[in-house]
Order: sequence, then structure tokens, then C-alpha cells
Amino acid sequence: MKKVRYREIEKLKYKHSKTRLIYFLFASISLFITNVHLFYDIKDVKNTSMLIFTSLHTFLFMQVLFIPLLIAIITSKSAELEEQGNMLQVIISSGISLNKIYDIKLFHILKSFTTYSVFLWLFIIGELKLLKYPCFSMPLRLSTMFLSFILISYFIIIIHYNIAIIKGSHLFNLALALLGSLLGFISLFFMNFPIIPYSWYSVISSVKYIRDESGIFNLELINISLVPASISIILFTLLYILGKKLFLRRQYD
Repeated sequence: MKKVRYREIEKLKYKHSKTRLIYFLFASISLFITNVHLFYDIKDVKNTSMLIFTSLHTFLFMQVLFIPLLIAIITSKSAELEEQGNMLQVIISSGISLNKIYDIKLFHILKSFTTYSVFLWLFIIGELKLLKYPCFSMPLRLSTMFLSFILISYFIIIIHYNIAIIKGSHLFNLALALLGSLLGFISLFFMNFPIIPYSWYSVISSVKYIRDESGIFNLELINISLVPASISIILFTLLYILGKKLFLRRQYD
């Protein structure tokens, strides 16, 4: 019963926050840029079955800049309620454990972000479907790309969630996201496999632009790297365990 009560608190907080507006703004920008590039590709790409992968290539490339900032904002907003009027102590005094607080808040962030991601990917696929272009010729490849996207995002979420809920430093949270995005974006031009997690979105793309001898860029379908997703699972688990321990310790120091 107590667990349900705190879930309702989280739902109510998100209902009256500007989280949906934030998601909408980021979705609009991402889809606008993806569509601009898509309509250029429609003229140049001869193999129309590749359009879904070229569209997602553009989308994933832009997420190196957008997703870290979005995640930093969402995780910071998640911690705002507990910072107002010593709300965390009020919640604890009602009998709700810190373990449940940590888990439920994280669950709501992961749930809302997953919903946001599903919408974006379905929108891109649905749009191409409406334009009569094939979108499901390689469902396993598409599913692998989406799953990798989600797992990388979860890893970045747990980083910023721990900063927000443990440190409560929203300015540092945003600064880290901006710095990570910038460094991740720059690293794409200098590394075959960028080591900065914020740049891993581009690594899971299915296509690569190859310049031929005449200077013309051609598309080449490539294997999806499962390394970012695999590392993300391991690091998410470790940061989840560490973050919860630090959260519990911080409250009783």
C-alpha cells in the first residue's frame, strides 16, 4: 500500500511538471532534422529499402547532441520535488523506504524515456511506410538498433540520475551533459570507435558513407556493433548498485 502511494506521488509530479513539454520539444527538433535529411536522401538513394537506415543514421547522429541534454533535464526535474520544503524527510517519515524511493523514481524516468523513444522510432518508420517505401525488410537489424539505443540511453540515464538524486547539483548535471555531448560529437570525427559513451548512438548506425574515387559518397550497409549495448548493460548494473548505496548512505550521514 505504501509503495503504491509513493508511485502515485511520482505520477502526480510528472502530470503537473513540464516533462511532457520537454519531451515534445526535443522530439520535434529531432524529427524535423531527420525529415530534412530524409527528403534529400529520397532524391539520391537508389535503393529505397535503405531509406529507413539512412533516416535512422541521421537521427542517431543527432542524438549524440540531444539525448544527453534531454536526460540531464529530465533526471534533474525528477529530484526537484524532494528538494522543496524538505519533502524527502516527509516522505520517509510516512514509512516509505529509501530503497523504494530510489527504485520508483528511476522506474518512472526509464518508463517515460522508453515511451518517448518508441514514439520517435515508430514515427520515422510509419512516415516512410506512408510514403510507400519499404521499412521492414530487415526487422532483426531494426530491432537490434532500437534495443542498443535503449540500453545506451539507460546507461546515460543512470549516470545523470545518480548525480541528480545524490548530489542534487542540477547545474553540474547539465554541464556534464553539454560537455559529454560536445566531446562525443567531436570524437566521431577522430575515432573509429569513440570511447565517450555520449557518442555511442552513432556507433549503432547500420550504414556508412563511403567516398569513391570520383569524390561521390555512396552508402554501404555495415554490421551493427553490439559492444556499446553490452558495455551499457554492465555499467548500468554497476552504477545502479553503487548509486543506491550512496543514496542510502547520504541520507543518514
